[in-house]
Amino acid sequence: MAPAERYTPAPGEAPPPLYKPEMIEPKKRLSLLQRCYKEPWVPVGAGTTVLVLSVGLGAFVQGNKVLAQQMMRARVAAQFATIGAMVIAAGGFALPSKVQE
Repeated sequence: MAPAERYTPAPGEAPPPLYKPEMIEPKKRLSLLQRCYKEPWVPVGAGTTVLVLSVGLGAFVQGNKVLAQQMMRARVAAQFATIGAMVIAAGGFALPSKVQE
């Protein structure tokens, strides 16, 4: 089997481009609403965390130490779930997408 011949441009001739500029699409920046639509669990988790924290602080101010402690534990769980959703979303975006032909 003979090795494939390499293309060499003639003297004074420019080499062919490695890509076609007209085929490259500019990257689109997503708005905040588009990002939330793409991965809805992150804002839901953040909202849940804020809600639980607010209830816990309200219970603490009123002197209900048992409810305040329970809400702080629930806040930690909500934060853990939110960060887990963010990690999963980042991992999903890092994977190459399958192009259907």
